[in-house]
Amino acid sequence: MTKNLPMNRTLLLSFIFTLISASMAFAGGVSGYVRDSDGNPLEFASIFVQETGSGTITNVEGFYELRLDPGNYTLVFQFLGYESKVEKISVGDRIRELNVTMEQQALELKTVDVIEGSEDPAYTVMRKAIAKASYHRQQLDAYKAQVYVKGSGRLIKAPFFLRKELKKEGIDSTKAFTSESVSIIEYERPNTFRERVISIYSQGEDNGSSPGSFINGSFYEPEIAEAISPLSPKAFGYYKFKLDGFFMDRGYGVNRIQVIPRSRGENVFEGTIFIVEDLWSIHSLSLKTYKFGIGFLVNQTYAPIAEKVWLPVSHRFDVEGKILGFAFEYKYLATVSDYEITLNPDLDVDFDVIDEKLEKELAKELEAQVKDNPRSSSAQEKLASGEELTRKDLRRLIREYEKEERKEDPEPEVVVNREYSVDTMARKRDSLYWAEIRPVPLTAYEVRGYAAEDSLARADTVQQATNTIGGNGRRSRAFNISDLLLGDSYKVGKKSRLIYESPLLHLNFNPAEGFNVSTNLTYANRAEKPFKLTYTPRYAFARKKFTGKGTMELSYGKRYQRTTLQLEGGRYIQQYNQEKPISELFNTFANLLSERNYLRILEKDYGRFSFERGLAENFKLNGYVEWAQRYKLENVTTQTWFNRDDRTYASNIPANEEVDYPFPDSEKAFYFSLGLEARPWQKYRLYNGKRQPIDNTSPRLALNYRKGVAGLLDSEVNYDLLDFTIQHKFRAGARGLIDFKINTGIFLNNEALGFADYKHFKGNQLVLTTSDPVGSFRLLEYYRHSTADKYLSAHVHYQFRKLLFTQIPEVWLMGIKENVFVNYLAAPTSKNYFELGYSLDNIFRVFRIELAASFQNGKYQDWGILFGIASNLGFITIE
Repeated sequence: MTKNLPMNRTLLLSFIFTLISASMAFAGGVSGYVRDSDGNPLEFASIFVQETGSGTITNVEGFYELRLDPGNYTLVFQFLGYESKVEKISVGDRIRELNVTMEQQALELKTVDVIEGSEDPAYTVMRKAIAKASYHRQQLDAYKAQVYVKGSGRLIKAPFFLRKELKKEGIDSTKAFTSESVSIIEYERPNTFRERVISIYSQGEDNGSSPGSFINGSFYEPEIAEAISPLSPKAFGYYKFKLDGFFMDRGYGVNRIQVIPRSRGENVFEGTIFIVEDLWSIHSLSLKTYKFGIGFLVNQTYAPIAEKVWLPVSHRFDVEGKILGFAFEYKYLATVSDYEITLNPDLDVDFDVIDEKLEKELAKELEAQVKDNPRSSSAQEKLASGEELTRKDLRRLIREYEKEERKEDPEPEVVVNREYSVDTMARKRDSLYWAEIRPVPLTAYEVRGYAAEDSLARADTVQQATNTIGGNGRRSRAFNISDLLLGDSYKVGKKSRLIYESPLLHLNFNPAEGFNVSTNLTYANRAEKPFKLTYTPRYAFARKKFTGKGTMELSYGKRYQRTTLQLEGGRYIQQYNQEKPISELFNTFANLLSERNYLRILEKDYGRFSFERGLAENFKLNGYVEWAQRYKLENVTTQTWFNRDDRTYASNIPANEEVDYPFPDSEKAFYFSLGLEARPWQKYRLYNGKRQPIDNTSPRLALNYRKGVAGLLDSEVNYDLLDFTIQHKFRAGARGLIDFKINTGIFLNNEALGFADYKHFKGNQLVLTTSDPVGSFRLLEYYRHSTADKYLSAHVHYQFRKLLFTQIPEVWLMGIKENVFVNYLAAPTSKNYFELGYSLDNIFRVFRIELAASFQNGKYQDWGILFGIASNLGFITIE
């Protein structure tokens, strides 16, 4: 029986395809092969049906198939670098065979007037195409189409020490990921996109390689998938262009333009773009870009859906890269068909674009007319006049047109509005359905692969069923004694969980407590008003003392007017700087391995109530009130793993040039804080009706007032602090990315403060750091310049596209970045403290190495090498 199984499976597949072929024998259409002049198959060639707006692409064997109702049709065959071929056919009630041979495109030298300096003619073409890009974005009021996407991916290479394990686990790198989907997409000007998935099949994970940002984006936008488009208004700062030649396609003149980055690297394209003469629209393109060292090759073919409207009808995407020794590749195909378009009546016009650099006299005449009659007509009237327009005038008119429309938009801050839904039957379609709707025929290899994946999926389903209870899909697992050490999460209600964190994650050492261990025991309810209750016990072995704190948190209200309330209290340990500049874990290693201590802690009995309230989408009000009795702690142990005769642990009392010593053994403090945070120019995207802020579209402004109240509940503090912060990240032209943070403030009254009430700065004295690269110092002592007076700190971080090592292609292809940073502190005792540094970022996608030097009053002070977390991962807290 076992020996006959492969033959039985083959017979079954043959029987299925016989049924499919028989059912399709009664459907009309056309099929065949597309080859080059040498007989080689042209894989992924585009076939477009002019009368229906539908189409398909060939598979890797060059085979295609189109199902059409009886009638006469015009088929256009397109392939990058080859002459388009037009075939007129008549279709009856059966599949008709049509094999096509395509010839390589013969390029002509375009006849142009050469201007001074022998500028490449490509610049004239691209100036006009860039000038008209905004027009093409606004050309359609709406469209609707069907999109088919097919993807596959696999692991090409693994680190040598893992290859045997992967093979042992049965991981087959040839079938890591496959997917197919069919969606109906709709667009409404200016920014509404809807996608309804009507069928989908997938195995494995795409690992973020999906080409959706390209399919749903547009090269007419200034940026697409976070990369600068060659048609961006800023394109000449990022690219050089070269005209490769000119050819005719179906009566349209087409320019072939090389796109050459001025500085190769991430988020720029290189390759070829084809521009339609006179319309200055995209004919097709083949462009490659990089993100974190991963290459994305984009091939798009456009077709004239209407007389002056070219839209993409096929896409091909190749994604490849390496991460931590793993090499992978993903390939996607997409066809767009059945277009239904609605032209924007305001822009259904015909006009010529004048290049001022080439046609200087005519441009002067047109500009003179604008100066003589600057308000002679509205933007719509001027565009509709059919007059000749300079590039400058066209851009101005489109800006005016868009500005006029934004005035009527009730939500001008919403940049993109996306709606996404999946039909309930989308994952339940059978093979007959897919055979009918799939525009790209499967190869014999793919048929076998799909059959194998279906078998694996069924086996996995059976295995999952054996691991569940009650038929509800939840895995059953009894309590294990190891949970006490490793922690776990337990479902205790429909929307409630009990979470126990491993004490091993919170096992640390410091000289004021010795070894100490803590954990978090949390009850979380994710109801309409989420509620969370946490208890945190802590035990210090050298002090032989338990401490603990409890926290209750409640959230309620609408998404952007949400209120979060928190009540916290107990007896617990905290750093003098409540922003926790020192990782307890890293400090533990510094203590035990090198007998150095940087952590400064106190103990306090306290109660605290805090709140955060959203006033609007881009405004937050926050604050807290706290009473505390704070206790000074001294070192109680000298334990270390490697005792050094020349050093001992530093005191737990912070060293500061401004404070009065000695610290009191205890002090009582009552204080409150009130703050306002704003992002005044924040832009948003709507996703299924929910607003999502778009990063880096507005600076963050924060104003905070903190007051120490004397006499209330025996409080001994009396001070007033006003603090302001501005932080922003933005692209600095074609060469880099700027990220900065400025914090300034003043104690309006500093009559009485405990050291914990001082303004502290995020210093660093460790080789390892997880602090935010923007907002922290690299070589500053943690508490040396803490102040109860006025202060200013500034941090500027500049990421280069290319600097030193990133000039080497192998380096930037690994995703490595180079940065320089400057940090400055002005406080009463800091003496104009200044840091200058350089870093290699995103090493193995995870790490950062920094070289920094510090100065005071312009004099060199110190230097250091530091290791941290890559800035693209953000600020990671390791306690």
